[in-house]
Amino acid sequence: MDASSNVDRFSLQETICQNDSNTIEQDVLEGLFSQPRSLPPKYFYDEVGSQLFDEICKTTDYYPTRTEYALLQKHAKEIIEITKPTTCVELGAGTSKKTEVLLSIFSASSNTKIYMPIDVCKEVLEQSAERLVARYSNLNIEAILGEYVPALHALKINEGPTLFIFIGSSIGNFSLRESVGLLQNIAGKMDLDDCFLLGLDRVKDKKVLEQAYDDSEGITAKFILNILKVLNQRLGADFNVDQFSHKAIYIEKDEQIEMYLISSKDEKIQFASLNTTLGL
Repeated sequence: MDASSNVDRFSLQETICQNDSNTIEQDVLEGLFSQPRSLPPKYFYDEVGSQLFDEICKTTDYYPTRTEYALLQKHAKEIIEITKPTTCVELGAGTSKKTEVLLSIFSASSNTKIYMPIDVCKEVLEQSAERLVARYSNLNIEAILGEYVPALHALKINEGPTLFIFIGSSIGNFSLRESVGLLQNIAGKMDLDDCFLLGLDRVKDKKVLEQAYDDSEGITAKFILNILKVLNQRLGADFNVDQFSHKAIYIEKDEQIEMYLISSKDEKIQFASLNTTLGL
């Protein structure tokens, strides 16, 4: 199939997402200028952050990707046979490399199938779409750029059963209240013949969990620290990235990992676009 035909099988719809300047300003004012300080994990996933996360998935310490990939290889055919989708919608698709195990079976028939990846990084959506349309001749990709809830609101469901995919234990990025709200939004888009595939990690030894999110190769640290570079670029902040370190802590009562950036000294951070200063 020629390149022009491949382009015809890819579309990208943009919704309001973290690229909106008002959104990041509001998130920083609400998150960093309150206690405890926090930032939404969506800001990890600019082009550099998305590439670093892809590298994290290849490390020895980060077991979730290997485990989930093996499970998908074992059960993909069964999943597709049970759900019989004509459309697959994936939240937080990233590079879609694990999902490709499902897509290989999903697109095996002669009928045209639709894959709708949702992600906050435009470059990653475009790069993965280029790879997928070249590999699967009957797969159309209707990507949506944006955060989960706005993207779900913008989602136009096609005829036939839809398989909603949310894997990688990504739901762990949200609080209980946020998780419930997100699942309610997904359910609101589902019809009676639709199905939902959710990938979750299980509780295990604390050391194993913390090593997975603070790998010995230091790639996770680079991934987390990259958010400071995002703030410098987007909001004119003056974080000295070299003065910060990363630490992952498993919180047993909440059964979740928390990621911390720790400053090596007290300092004041200027935010040019916000015309304000943050004291650390």
